[in-house]
Amino acid sequence: MKQQPHPASWQSHQFHAMGSQIALWLDSADLPQATAAFEEVEALFAANERALSRFRPDSELMRLNARSGQWVPVSDLLWREIVLAIEMARKTNGRFDPTLLNALAQAGYDRSFEQIVGMGNGRWLAFETLLGRWFDVRLNVSHQAVYLPAGVQLDLGGIAKGDTAQQALALMQAVGPGLVDAGGDLVAGAAPTGFPGWPVALSPPWGDDVVAPENLATFWLAEGAMATSGIDYRSWVHNGAVAHHLINPRTGQPAQTDLLTATVLAPNAATAEAWATATLIAGADVGMELLLAQEMAGLVVGRDGRILATPQMDQLLQGV
Repeated sequence: MKQQPHPASWQSHQFHAMGSQIALWLDSADLPQATAAFEEVEALFAANERALSRFRPDSELMRLNARSGQWVPVSDLLWREIVLAIEMARKTNGRFDPTLLNALAQAGYDRSFEQIVGMGNGRWLAFETLLGRWFDVRLNVSHQAVYLPAGVQLDLGGIAKGDTAQQALALMQAVGPGLVDAGGDLVAGAAPTGFPGWPVALSPPWGDDVVAPENLATFWLAEGAMATSGIDYRSWVHNGAVAHHLINPRTGQPAQTDLLTATVLAPNAATAEAWATATLIAGADVGMELLLAQEMAGLVVGRDGRILATPQMDQLLQGV
């Protein structure tokens, strides 16, 4: 969220979860109620991370991955996230794909990002990558069971974080208008009193050595979500080449894209997360065509410095 002076009724709380710094904002003069809501949200993030993390061998997600080729009953939470992920894979025509855990591990992203940076001693291994298999994941609604094809593993990543932020907002809204900032991916409820929304700013994806405006864009966010997907932060050296966590489902390799970042606004976090990833992987021209076809608010930043925005995003920026 944009840092600026704000009313005294805006309560805030920060903590670390799911590999990100989480910031919570509530417009409420009732400090005890706000504090209780913040504690409840922090516990929610911790519980969801225990269940959904691919970096925890004992998480429910990884126990499911270990049983590919079998029908496995799953909890309400894991069922919710898998259904969301498969739905978004279908809507993005597979550009967002939750079945790429094998390819991520192959790219060297087999531990938390903090542990990867500076290592870079891995090498690409020749292997038969299981690509684009989201449409082979089977769901049994009556038994709430999931069948992963043999060898296929799920990575719920941004969907899990974004949807947890969505769940957190639902808890906070009982106290007052709220906003959840999950590492720069935002979920906003009602606008705070006296404002058209929560003040949001997009930071430029360039280093300190580049002379650029402090913010690419500022706007008001209410009753919606914003997600940014980028290769400007989570990257590392693997076998002498720069690798990143955004895998092209068609190649199994880190995406070769002419974009640095893609930001998408949507009614909910899962939709914003999936389309931000899909846009970045598609590249500037195709990515913008996809956003225009979906009539979504989006902004992309190219490696060449180009900044492109859809008409829906332009309308938001004009309202600042």
